[in-house]
Amino acid sequence: MKAVTALRLTRPFTLLAPAVGVICGARVAQAATGEPLVGMMLGLAVAAALCATAASNAWNQAFDIELDRVNKPTRPLPRGAATVRGAILLGHVLALLGLCAAFLVGSWFFACVTAGTFATWIYSAPPLRTKRLTLGALLTIAIPRGGLVPVAGWAVVATPLEADPWALGLVGGLYVLGAAVTKDFADVAGDAAHGCRTLPVLVGPERAARIVAPTLVLPFLLYPLLAVVGWISGPVSAWAILGGTLAFVGAVTAWLLLRDPSGLARRGGNHPTWILMYLLLLASHVGNMIIYTSYV
Repeated sequence: MKAVTALRLTRPFTLLAPAVGVICGARVAQAATGEPLVGMMLGLAVAAALCATAASNAWNQAFDIELDRVNKPTRPLPRGAATVRGAILLGHVLALLGLCAAFLVGSWFFACVTAGTFATWIYSAPPLRTKRLTLGALLTIAIPRGGLVPVAGWAVVATPLEADPWALGLVGGLYVLGAAVTKDFADVAGDAAHGCRTLPVLVGPERAARIVAPTLVLPFLLYPLLAVVGWISGPVSAWAILGGTLAFVGAVTAWLLLRDPSGLARRGGNHPTWILMYLLLLASHVGNMIIYTSYV
């Protein structure tokens, strides 16, 4: 397999959020606990996050080859640039490397990466293949890509027994739980043909857009509430500014989705709301880090 093809199987853009999330989570823990952040441990943690996410992407393309022949025919497997066996092997190698790096970081971080790797495997691979299930698919995306990322980042520095990483993970998990649907609007044809009951397939693009829209806004409004009850540290005003800003951008994303959900379903490839969803997730991680390093 050519290096360029292997890189395309890992889908590099999607690697940004977990890598940045782990870095920001580690800095949050450093600010909150006063424990030192060891550069080598952070490097291993980022490598583990990159490898685990890349593995999940390779596995997903291997098991989705028939769907991608309809939805995304320019991907490496439908074009014949790679084989299913090669993609699965690439995923296995990356997962093993990620788990080895995670083990060196520490037990809590290793547990987070192991749970995330398992969730992404059962999302794509039979017999469970939760991708076929409406809520099951969203949960097996939201837990590793949203909920566990701040916890894993915290675990690079300290044992995540404080409320902070779990509360931050709650916001991220709820956001990804709904926002992950944005990738499904462009895949209706292939998903419907192969038994994947995504929300747009189940209820249609228009109704799915109406269901998803609030989830792009409301989770971020939890930030000031979590600060009020003391589950996250820092001034309520700072969290209100961050939450309000992210909610506003989320509202713009929701408007783009609601404006023409049927048209989005006819696009080839992913559409602007999916890209904005990822950028919002990145901004949330960075915002958390800024508040903790500035005020805690």
